[in-house]
Amino acid sequence: MIPPLHRARRLAACLLAALAAAGAAAADTPPCDAVDGLVPVCGFVGPEDIVRAPGGRYLVVGQMGDPGGLVLVDTQAPGASAVTPAIAPADGWGDPACPPPESALHLHGLDLSRRGDDRWQLLAVNHAGRESVEFFELSPGEPGGEVPPQLAWRGCVEAPPEGYFNDVAALPEGGFVVSHMAPRSAELRSFIFALFGRDTGFVYRWDPATGFSEQPGTASRYPNGVTVSPDGSALYLNEYLADRMRKIDLATGERLGEVAVEKPDNASWAADGRLLIASHHAGLFALLGSLRQPRDEVSLLPFSIIAVDPDTLAKETLFRHEGPPMGAGTVAVDAAGSLWIGSYVGDRVLRVRAP
Repeated sequence: MIPPLHRARRLAACLLAALAAAGAAAADTPPCDAVDGLVPVCGFVGPEDIVRAPGGRYLVVGQMGDPGGLVLVDTQAPGASAVTPAIAPADGWGDPACPPPESALHLHGLDLSRRGDDRWQLLAVNHAGRESVEFFELSPGEPGGEVPPQLAWRGCVEAPPEGYFNDVAALPEGGFVVSHMAPRSAELRSFIFALFGRDTGFVYRWDPATGFSEQPGTASRYPNGVTVSPDGSALYLNEYLADRMRKIDLATGERLGEVAVEKPDNASWAADGRLLIASHHAGLFALLGSLRQPRDEVSLLPFSIIAVDPDTLAKETLFRHEGPPMGAGTVAVDAAGSLWIGSYVGDRVLRVRAP
């Protein structure tokens, strides 16, 4: 049901007022010190998503805020090291008509997979300069980690005119799926409608031969994290404002099941084969304030890391936290005996001993 116009306008006014107040009330960023065994690794700006590089020693982090781009973390000697990928377009990587980037990239969702020729492909959602999915090749470096991974830009795909992307996942046969949260020109209005139960977006499927199409069965309320099963048969879709993760048949669009998860953000595969999902617990106005704050300012909003069995959809809370040294976790990656947790704002990644 579409909300009556006067109710939508009243709510819009309240949200705008809350955003204005949130922008004026900035919190102090806590020091980059461990708190009760929770260890921050600093030197980032909005480290929203993280992937584990082959071999497990290094992590690749995407930054949403200036200066943007990709950052490497050595899990044996944690610290942030910016990467400057070589610009080397390659045939078969993305859309041939998509030009190399002319500015820094502000990166959102990431996905690392192996192409048919065994080369490692890193996909990254970008919001700077253009709305796009960027293709990078990751060279793992030498065994043992003495030589870190290297990255080269290979191509890109620009979004449709109203595309507003969040997360991306490669498909085994080539191409990718990417979550489209809402029309880019109607973000606030769509957010309001989502609060009233209306679907605002869906998942795009991109194929090198046919381009973009809507993936059946994915209409949802602010779709967020997307993950594809290793065999390419199922899509796991996090519906942020519907408080659930859905499992969808990629071939037919059939809904295979769902599990309740409060405000689910990104997901990653754990070593035990379960999906690790970052879940937010903030109220609406606190969440809006966090989204409004400067990208380099740490949020302390409560969050959890939930493990979900991809077959049974049984879930378990692995970690829950509120307060310093970091909140608003968006992703958790299982590496080197720890969970490494990113956030859409702040200067840090949080390291937590794995349960």
